[in-house]
Amino acid sequence: MSDISLLTIVRGRRDHLHHLLRGVANQSTKPREMIIVLMNESDPGDLPDPGCQLFVHTLFDADHALPLAAARNRAAAEARGETLAFLDVDCIPHRDYLKQLDEAVELSRGLVMGDVRYLPKGATDGDWTDAALDKLAQRHPRRPKLPDDRTLMPLPYHLFWSLSFGLRAEDFAYMGGFDDGYSGYGGEDTDFAFTARHVRLPFYGCRARVYHQYHDTYSPPYNHLGDIITNAVRFHQKWQIWPMDGWLKQFDQAGYIDWQPTHIEILKDVEPETIAAAKTETPFG
Repeated sequence: MSDISLLTIVRGRRDHLHHLLRGVANQSTKPREMIIVLMNESDPGDLPDPGCQLFVHTLFDADHALPLAAARNRAAAEARGETLAFLDVDCIPHRDYLKQLDEAVELSRGLVMGDVRYLPKGATDGDWTDAALDKLAQRHPRRPKLPDDRTLMPLPYHLFWSLSFGLRAEDFAYMGGFDDGYSGYGGEDTDFAFTARHVRLPFYGCRARVYHQYHDTYSPPYNHLGDIITNAVRFHQKWQIWPMDGWLKQFDQAGYIDWQPTHIEILKDVEPETIAAAKTETPFG
């Protein structure tokens, strides 16, 4: 039994959560506990046994359907382990995930991101094994590859994604956790990484593998435009640069926002048919 707390935040996605819990039960190194924070819902339903202590909490936020930053902070506040492992509800951990992540955090004494591989639609239908998922999973085309002869690789902070990462609980506390001034989707994880850089916490990629389950995505994410703009403004106020600039450029070129060097204005709402047309079946959600 390790002294690592495994933390997941959830809204909907019950099938994905069940697959994640099955992956936790198969871990070669068991976590001390698993903590789930439900966002704006109170009934987790019947959950599979993860093979460790399981605690479920609820965070209600009347203003935001997805209070991602606040939910991660709540999960960390409930954790008792010396190491915190944050795992997105869409991810299934490989059998050695926690073992390798824990070792990477201990070795680096830093912020460590796992190796995320992406599954096509239908990959988790029926029974599955790590070996079967590994054959189907794809590397993200825009993510760096860890060299075969290394277990850790320094990464630029702007490449941090919150799908799978770990760090010592004391470092999370020293950073102040996630900035819960970010509302909903977008930017809160890049802000977290920039805070790590500000306090000189090193950032690495490691071999701890997870398999990202398929779900519908939108490119660009017009369905989150309001949150993205609100959070981009907050990020710019803190760090004097614009995050998510690829999306902002697309929103601007399509006429939904006016994006200037120092400010952004939403010009009009996105039409439902435009959102629907942006839906994509790429596994890289």
